[in-house]
Amino acid sequence: MQTSAVETTAPGAEVADIAALALELTKANGAEDAKVEISRTESRSVTVRNGVPAERKFQLVSEVTITVFRDGRRASTATSDLSRSGLDAAIVAALSIAAVTARDEAAGPADEKHLASDIHDLDLCHPADVALDDMVESARRAEAAAYAVDKAIAATNGASVHVAHGVSLLATSRGFMGSTPWSMNAISATAVAAGERERQIGFWSDAARVYESLPSPDEIGKTAASRALGALNSRSVPTQTCPVLFEPMAAMGLLREFVAAASGDALYRTGSFLKDRVGTSLFPEDISVIEDPFVKRGMSSRCFDGDGISVSRRAVIDRGVLRGYFLGLYAARRLKMEPTGSGYGPHNLEVRSERSSTADDLRSMLSKLGRGLFVTDLVGGGVNRLNGDLSRAARGFWVEGGEIQFAVSGVTLASNLFDMFRGLRAIGGDRLARGGITTGSWLIDEMKVGGL
Repeated sequence: MQTSAVETTAPGAEVADIAALALELTKANGAEDAKVEISRTESRSVTVRNGVPAERKFQLVSEVTITVFRDGRRASTATSDLSRSGLDAAIVAALSIAAVTARDEAAGPADEKHLASDIHDLDLCHPADVALDDMVESARRAEAAAYAVDKAIAATNGASVHVAHGVSLLATSRGFMGSTPWSMNAISATAVAAGERERQIGFWSDAARVYESLPSPDEIGKTAASRALGALNSRSVPTQTCPVLFEPMAAMGLLREFVAAASGDALYRTGSFLKDRVGTSLFPEDISVIEDPFVKRGMSSRCFDGDGISVSRRAVIDRGVLRGYFLGLYAARRLKMEPTGSGYGPHNLEVRSERSSTADDLRSMLSKLGRGLFVTDLVGGGVNRLNGDLSRAARGFWVEGGEIQFAVSGVTLASNLFDMFRGLRAIGGDRLARGGITTGSWLIDEMKVGGL
């Protein structure tokens, strides 16, 4: 069993006091403006392999990141030494870096008109009251449940339980200060199924703000094992063009490609196939993508972003039409647009279709697919964000007459994201929420499947 511990604590002061001191020191050292971000995290995690605790980690970490602005230049440094002398040294280092950095018109703190003023409780912090022995037992149960599914489960890569809580605080020299207490709990398992000529891996996990809201360890282990078993005896299929159904977890990967292409860095730095597309139709009219930062206990909920900019609930895709980008302060200035409060990324995206119902479960979606590929896993990268071309390895099942026929691996999917989004025929009622995204399965009219 490996045990590791990292402990860096703030010497006796609360984070707000540390932030105020850091801002005072930035001014004393000659900064025109400054931004201070402080995070304090306490976490515990355990991993069990073959019924034995293989790893235990305990962490209590505090860190401050200080960004200074002077003469149109910007620089940042981070330190875990939160004493007065530690903060002062970090500020001096940041100013030294800024002095040799090129001027940047887009650098600078947020204007007051953009700063969040309504900071309220989103019910994000529920520190887990669970003993370490109970965490070990939950991980052991998850692994045992995986083994119990079938004798073909030859091994596991372990099961893990993680609990954490902390606080994040942002303060600026222009008077903004906001803090977010939070908690995060997770459980996962990885199973290995052995066939006559192959081994397949199945993984499953879930996370929640409240420890008691996690699914049972048995459910996690059984799902991981089932995914591994289902992939046994896989084979390729002939190269062809056919409909493709993406299970919710795989569909989330496609939505993330949309988010990446609609985000500030891609738009101003490397170029994106979505540049200058606001107001144009990308998806069918029945589909909307809603961003909601204010979901209680949401995995991506917050009241402000990394520059203190206010966030809002909005339809990023409204009845198929792109209504906005994901822009932090710097990217917005580079693009000469208004920031959207996306300095920490998107907030709780939900894909909706006016045509979907709870009756559109997996069996119904397979029936709509008819004949084609049902994708459970996407592997590797392969998206050209300049033009939207996509090429991804995939794993899943071949479907005929709405029924699964056999497992598929060793195939590559190819299409263009424009065509895929426009060809999104149906969104399933089999909704899954993970990592700030909620969606059902996606049925796309046609893609090229490269196989034999």
